[in-house]
Amino acid sequence: MALDDGKPSIHWRVLGQGPRAALALHCNLGHSGAFRGIGAALDDVLTIEAPDMPGHGRSAQYVAGTSTGDVMLAAILARISEPVDVIGHSYGGLMGLRLAIDRPDLVRSLTLYEPVTMRAAREVAPEHVAANQAQMEQMFALNDAGDPEAAVRLFVTEWGDGTPWQHLPAEVRATFTRQLPFVIASQKDVLEDTAQIMPRLGEIAVPVVVMDGAQSPAIMKPVCDYVAGAVQNGRRVSVAGAGHMGAISHAAEVAAEVRRLVTALQEH
Repeated sequence: MALDDGKPSIHWRVLGQGPRAALALHCNLGHSGAFRGIGAALDDVLTIEAPDMPGHGRSAQYVAGTSTGDVMLAAILARISEPVDVIGHSYGGLMGLRLAIDRPDLVRSLTLYEPVTMRAAREVAPEHVAANQAQMEQMFALNDAGDPEAAVRLFVTEWGDGTPWQHLPAEVRATFTRQLPFVIASQKDVLEDTAQIMPRLGEIAVPVVVMDGAQSPAIMKPVCDYVAGAVQNGRRVSVAGAGHMGAISHAAEVAAEVRRLVTALQEH
């Protein structure tokens, strides 16, 4: 299915029944159901609307050649018309930053778990940026050589939950492989900052919590440090024992930070 303008149709999930409206944006190779844990923990506070990215969950397939960021921003703006508390994980965190910059009237707060704005680390950790760039180029090369499964296996090894590829169910491996075109296309935003988010981070005035996992890939700490320092009202949190998928594996800790942020806003 696709909308009349040719953009892929986006499936939305609603979690919780709290009085405050929220938006949750998932990571590459994930889906909106990844926020079930956070949604359950905040059921009394938030009603969360969460989209599936193109080719993920129940949304239509990604249309090759389209900007992943533009497609997601359009889908969000077609759905959200009132201010929301935004929760974003990985690429979803990057999209949360973009929304807060492009439409500050729609964002009350940002809770970001490892937003993948990789250029943020280029000054303080150029070696990590170079290593990540080399890995992504290897992924591109494997895909171009006609081996998308090997390409996505490389991506999951670094950015998954630690489960060895061979231990994942065949259906999951096949799904991840089908989603690779979106992952590759999204690297325009992740590696090149095509939406020019980095130079505009200082425009973000709402409260922002930037979280990382203590066990995450090395590049994420300097990235998160930079983002938290560049926005006007940022705070850093590191989750002990968590990796890049901590928004799922450590949902209670992430939800606690969302609750803390929202409670502080309600008191002012």
